[in-house]
Amino acid sequence: MCVIAATAVAAEAATGGGGPAWAPTHTQALHVDAPVLGALPAGQRLHISLTLPLRNSAGVQQRIHDLATPGTASYQHFMTPAQVLAEFGPTAAHVGAVEGYLRAQGFRDISASSNRLLVDATGTVAQVQRAFHTSLLSYALDGHTVYANAAPASVPSRLAGAVTAVLGLSNLPMATPLTRATTSHPSTPAGVAASGSPDLTGFTPRAVAHAYDADRLPPAAGTSVAVVMGGDPAPIIKNLRVAEKAWRFPRVPVSVRYGATPQVDANDNPMTGNTEWDLDTQISTMVAGAVNRLWMYDVSTFTDPEVARAINLFVADDHATALSASLGECDVIAFLDGAMVTTDESLAEGALQGQSMFASTGDNGYACPVVISVGLPAGPPGVSWPSTGEYVTAVGGTTLLADDQGNVQQEIAWIAGGGGISPWETAPPWTLRANPAGQSWQYTNQGGRGVPDVAALADANTPYLVYDGSSGQPVGVGGTSVSSPLVMGLWARVESVRGNRLGLAAADFYRLYNKVNPGTVAQQVVTVYAPQPNPGAVNGFRDITLGSNGLYPATPGYDYTTGIGVLDALQLVRAL
Repeated sequence: MCVIAATAVAAEAATGGGGPAWAPTHTQALHVDAPVLGALPAGQRLHISLTLPLRNSAGVQQRIHDLATPGTASYQHFMTPAQVLAEFGPTAAHVGAVEGYLRAQGFRDISASSNRLLVDATGTVAQVQRAFHTSLLSYALDGHTVYANAAPASVPSRLAGAVTAVLGLSNLPMATPLTRATTSHPSTPAGVAASGSPDLTGFTPRAVAHAYDADRLPPAAGTSVAVVMGGDPAPIIKNLRVAEKAWRFPRVPVSVRYGATPQVDANDNPMTGNTEWDLDTQISTMVAGAVNRLWMYDVSTFTDPEVARAINLFVADDHATALSASLGECDVIAFLDGAMVTTDESLAEGALQGQSMFASTGDNGYACPVVISVGLPAGPPGVSWPSTGEYVTAVGGTTLLADDQGNVQQEIAWIAGGGGISPWETAPPWTLRANPAGQSWQYTNQGGRGVPDVAALADANTPYLVYDGSSGQPVGVGGTSVSSPLVMGLWARVESVRGNRLGLAAADFYRLYNKVNPGTVAQQVVTVYAPQPNPGAVNGFRDITLGSNGLYPATPGYDYTTGIGVLDALQLVRAL
């Protein structure tokens, strides 16, 4: 898949017939590098979502800062969804104006999410094109017919500022980063690595917990976690039960939340039974030892609108402390179609509520996932969304050399682990001392987000073991699909010990980094930090200083292949 060019967002002039003046949104044109099949049929029905912004963005940013800063009045005093709605949420009047416009344009099934950040509706292609002053084309892409908007999406000027993006004008598929080992775990003791030797046959959940110093913490029985998945959840839950019995873990309560309807999400869905969902559910709950509940946010298709709706539902529900998503695409696509700004709004609310999201940085090394991952750097340089999200903890990959008990001999950057700098997403303020490139937003108003923030086991040559139902034995899996739920499982243990009062994980991680690495101020007019010459060790992390992702090397301190480093869960609890 390749989506390269963009047209700039520009305000449209009033139409010649005395029609409305148009105001731009963040949804820009997508030019798909594929044969054009023609205009999308005018009568085809689409599910669209309009993004409404939080009010008082400066107040939101200040509150998020205060929630993560010891000594402030708001420190760790998280808000409920009702409190966020009352203080920062879109007003009922704004929602009413948007719904009224959609109704007047002939849309059906109009409804707002409980946090009012999304207004959903269904309409024909003709209605969509007229209502948002755009045009939709269909394309032949990789054997599939897809569609995308060939012009930016606008709204009447009276809705300027009330609508930031229009989702659903394209259905380009995302990638699920997964590198799977080709062999099953040996069933005989002779196949298991000797104690003290690197184990290349596959790590058990307890071995991984030991490798990251989490096994001396109690299980995360007081913390609920969530994953994004697709298709029928029944076989995934069945395999989870098999794994729990085989590895002797307690049965985790599971709840499923559907992005559309159970029938749409589950019936004849090609994503049903994907090993991806087995590793997400098993790793996140078993590295955690146990969790209060696992929430599965089930989407019908892996497209930007569906994923953005699932992320917003996780936030609006506020059922789980953390969410993991092992999927991605070149982040320019999410920037252009409005998914980036949409999920930034949703996850800003999540930060106010004390929630964290973890996302894998991809399996193409320094490249964004344009081509299918083969476990090596491949494709044009770039980074993967949603890991680049402003309020997301981006998780890169390592090669873990440890024995079968999880005693670590060495850990290096995985050659295929995603990492780099986004030219589109703004760098969060808490990252600026570690990532000076992020300070570019002060001059360009966008870009500079560096990923990953942290890293963990991902190399399929040192795989994690998962029961996927293909045989009676676990299979080895790899990829940053492993590292994201793994880090979420470690974080769940840390959160549970701390009574779920830690909040936004990335902000906590960089607070510890900044404490020992204040940086050097290179300019006084605008605060600009330069990397510290001798970065200090960060309590709660093991710094990775060997390896690269094909372009960026692992270095002492923060880097664009392993971030701050890998978690030491026990020390992290003490540091926080």
